[in-house]
Amino acid sequence: MSRKFWFVILLFLGLFGMLFISTYLYITDSSNRDKNFNISVIVYGNNSDRWATLKHGIDQGAADYGAQVTFVTMTDENDDKEQKRLLKREIDNGADGIIIAATDSNAMADAVENAALTLPVVLVETNIAGVTGLDYIAADNYSMGLNIGRSVILNSKEYQKVAVLMENRQRNSVSERFDGFMDSLKYSDYRIDLWEREESDSDLPQFIQDKLKTTGANIVVALDDSTLEAVIDALKTYDVTAEVYGIGSTNKIIHYLDYGLIQSIVF
Repeated sequence: MSRKFWFVILLFLGLFGMLFISTYLYITDSSNRDKNFNISVIVYGNNSDRWATLKHGIDQGAADYGAQVTFVTMTDENDDKEQKRLLKREIDNGADGIIIAATDSNAMADAVENAALTLPVVLVETNIAGVTGLDYIAADNYSMGLNIGRSVILNSKEYQKVAVLMENRQRNSVSERFDGFMDSLKYSDYRIDLWEREESDSDLPQFIQDKLKTTGANIVVALDDSTLEAVIDALKTYDVTAEVYGIGSTNKIIHYLDYGLIQSIVF
């Protein structure tokens, strides 16, 4: 992997270490900072690889301050009911503070707002609809979408058909990336095709290969890591080809970027 990649990883580790420290200081005060504090980190999805940088940064901060951290993933990618149960469980088990990446910005709003009435809550990666006053730490999602669109413009020919996978837009982080991407291509001559699954389309890689065969799309854009990994699976499993652009930084994504299957990523 390139030096630039590792520099970015170290930068993110530092940022997430500072996230933990700020959360710790928010939860505690100078009179009781010698106590052991329990912080629960609840993230969406079941792929711990995508959260490795976040976890490493928080673990580093926890080691510095002697706090106990519980890192909780889900069994399902988008089950807000499961995430609500996990949030309640961690509070009932005595968490002194919560760091949460919400699986659904609207569906999780009430649960997060109620939790914030009893203990400190910090949002990461995606914000919560209609809830104000909570600390929120994330990349500039609109700019991420804008930059992946610019990458398409710089690296491909206009007049081609660009397919955008409309996955996980229940998270406002993904919606903001979509807005940025669409704005970046607003004055271009690309033909935009929005791919959105029906309930019957349960297999995302299969859906992608079917759409590639029937729509004639030349370029596929994925706005989050699980969707980008599904594009990789489709191209590796089925007899289809496309230029691939996306947002994400799991080990699998980095591998296939180096391998040349992915043209460009933003993370």
